[in-house]
Amino acid sequence: MKSPSVIAALACIAFLPPAFAEPPLEATAYAQQIVSSHGGAEKLLRIVKFSETYYMGGDLTKKGTDRTSIIQAPTLWYVGKTERVSKSGKGSVCQDIWMWTLVPLTDPNTKLEIVPDIAVDGKLAHGLKVSGTIEPSINAFFDASTQDLVRIDWRGQIFTFSNPVEVDGTRVPAKCVLEGKDGKERIRTELHSIERLQKLPADLPKPEE
Repeated sequence: MKSPSVIAALACIAFLPPAFAEPPLEATAYAQQIVSSHGGAEKLLRIVKFSETYYMGGDLTKKGTDRTSIIQAPTLWYVGKTERVSKSGKGSVCQDIWMWTLVPLTDPNTKLEIVPDIAVDGKLAHGLKVSGTIEPSINAFFDASTQDLVRIDWRGQIFTFSNPVEVDGTRVPAKCVLEGKDGKERIRTELHSIERLQKLPADLPKPEE
């Protein structure tokens, strides 16, 4: 017979809050949990317009740069009315933003694997390796309590996300700090407005074929 102290300990473990729960052993099930906690696949952002202020090199004493973008990840990124990325460069620029939307987690061609937990800003984060639709693969980490995206490791760079905001039935981080391969801060950005679009505006130029 177990002693009362052992029984009490087991009871405590059984009712630990989600922040201490283990992620599912099956990666697809965990991805489905994440998507569900963000309103479901139909609520994720496919075409989005946002305004931001970003700072290069981590120097916040200098004036930031304001810009407004319209993005249909992983293929199109308009700044103003200019398509920002050439066809040859899309894979290196738009796929990280696509991961920010969480849409890759719903793509049937995406391959998912559980990766070891890490700590982000002192909080436990569960990880998924995302490949197939994103190459090279991305390691994406999610707050163990809220399931919000908190970090992406990709191409030797680290994207740290914070300040999740509600947008038309889903959530996305509004702040991001990008560290380069040398560990130094390269870009810091804050989104001021985020809007779902049903389709690309008609006055935007056609993308490069």
